[in-house]
Amino acid sequence: MGKVKQRRQRSSRFNPFGFSEAENNTLLDGQEIDCTVSAATATANPREGLKVIDEKLSSAVSEERLSGLNTLAALALEEDTGNCIISSNIVRKASLLLKDPNPEVRLVAAGALRNLSAGGSDEVVESMVAQDVLTPLAELLQEYRSEWSPSLNDFGQPSARDIDPMTNIFIHATHCFLNLCECSEEALRVFNQEGLVHILLRHIDPSLWGHNLALAAAECLLCISENNPTVQTVLLPAADSLVLFISRPADTAVDLHYATTVAVLLMNINYCTSNSDNFRLVLHLLSKVLETNAVTYLEEYADHLKSSTESKPAISPQDIEHFILSQQLALEILSNICCSEDEEEWDECDTPSDSEAENGIEESMDTGSKSELSSEIQEGIAHFQLFQKSLQKVQYPEEHTCQILNDAKYGPSLLEKLSALQVRALLSLQNMISALDLSEIGGTDLLYSTWVNLGNMVFKHQCSDHILEAATGAMRAIMEKLSQDTCEKLSEITQQDLKIILEAGVGCAIPSVRANLTRMVGMLGCLLVSQNKEESLYNEQCTTVLSAITEFLLKVASQDTELWVSAEALDVIIDLFSDDKTDKLASMTYLVDSLKSIQPTFKSRYQKQKKKLGDHRPLVLTVKDNLLAFIKYKAPRAAKYKNI
Repeated sequence: MGKVKQRRQRSSRFNPFGFSEAENNTLLDGQEIDCTVSAATATANPREGLKVIDEKLSSAVSEERLSGLNTLAALALEEDTGNCIISSNIVRKASLLLKDPNPEVRLVAAGALRNLSAGGSDEVVESMVAQDVLTPLAELLQEYRSEWSPSLNDFGQPSARDIDPMTNIFIHATHCFLNLCECSEEALRVFNQEGLVHILLRHIDPSLWGHNLALAAAECLLCISENNPTVQTVLLPAADSLVLFISRPADTAVDLHYATTVAVLLMNINYCTSNSDNFRLVLHLLSKVLETNAVTYLEEYADHLKSSTESKPAISPQDIEHFILSQQLALEILSNICCSEDEEEWDECDTPSDSEAENGIEESMDTGSKSELSSEIQEGIAHFQLFQKSLQKVQYPEEHTCQILNDAKYGPSLLEKLSALQVRALLSLQNMISALDLSEIGGTDLLYSTWVNLGNMVFKHQCSDHILEAATGAMRAIMEKLSQDTCEKLSEITQQDLKIILEAGVGCAIPSVRANLTRMVGMLGCLLVSQNKEESLYNEQCTTVLSAITEFLLKVASQDTELWVSAEALDVIIDLFSDDKTDKLASMTYLVDSLKSIQPTFKSRYQKQKKKLGDHRPLVLTVKDNLLAFIKYKAPRAAKYKNI
């Protein structure tokens, strides 16, 4: 199971009219406004709305500039408005206002640009860079080289921006730079060239700057430190002081979020992995972070909303968000440490050419080989029960709770983040299952029950594509791990049990899900063959299941729209029927005739698509070269049973 690097999520958008999401639609003077009105007006007639904004941004009156920026910031919160905004010259004008003499104008300008950078597509971000947002943004952050101190330390509590605009300007500008660097090489180049890492590093201590500001600095450093030697050179000498932030007791939600962010940053620069004491600190932190049950908090919050009381909830939605985000980061660390560093992507130059096909069957490509993890990692995961704690993060609230939250102010956002947590948990489980021994992840019974529960979640409920893909990947990893051990419960699976999986394996619209299910079903067939003696293989139940599996695999091999998914099916067919005990089964299922009809078509599809297969090319090429040899091998053996 290869290591796939995913781009880090951009930072979230905040309401431009208030620093905290808890202070919705609040002006500087504390008066409430309806920010959606100005945004809706501009959205209804974008050209006229942007024209009004443009005029206000050019005004000599600061109140007019503020009004225009507020409308722009609110408009940037709307879906699908980014392209409309960048098609005008407004981004350039708003960027220049980052140097406005009025701090409130600078604040709202930074917030508006942050919103646009967070909500827009990569094309929107690149256009922002092209309109030279980087120069004034870098100059703004350079001002924080001078000595200054916040007028109010928030320590986890949002500070009123009219009291301390300096702090909140820094936060918005930092998040904006984070979003730009996430998908723009030019933004990263400017960040490095301007030496902004020193400014962020200076503001990373929450005891001096408050958690909101320090967290923004840490999140930005985390983003720009990946594969960035310039930044890593600066961060490594400071790592000894940074590690103190993960060793301190972390009690509040924002404490945990901040400490986990710093932990990922230290892992990014390969600091903690070289020191066993520091690495154990990280594992201890992960254990503490993952102990919290976000679903329970969401249910309590939903109950509070349902009760319609005016009292504050026992836990705020902001704290729930901090818990969820810290757990996402914790699971990211677990996923990464369970991936061997030598698991490189397949390089086409390392694959055999078309002319190098062997007459014999090449070794099947193992997409799920065990990583060689250090004993320290293995023992740490087992000691802190990180597999079991990660497994709990796959949970999701009951339907009635989701309905309440979907109708609440912050509910949809929290559910979206919880869904992302589910995906992270499933990917983390997938890597741990592949890399660790059965004894280190709870044993056969826990894995089997997990496989069943994931199947129920995936096939009996409506899941997002991301969850479906991650869940079937985890199920595939479980099946592979169980196939290495005698799991009697798997041998008891009936055709009816498999029905829903086989239907999804053919009908699902997501190629990776079809591939996961195909490989998983094939491995189940291989397990049945390996666990049964030849006479047991042909009892009614076992033969029925194996025949259904074979029929499914042949259907995928011949009909799937993606060549590489067909290759998965053919690859596992070769594995399944390579055992001589299956000769009779091959005859019963007309395997050889089916493969003979598939082989020329598969070869022709490969010739047409071989330059477009990317990472799947090695698998497809191996199957192409193996298939004909396998047919020649199996045909005479299956023919012996033709008239029986």
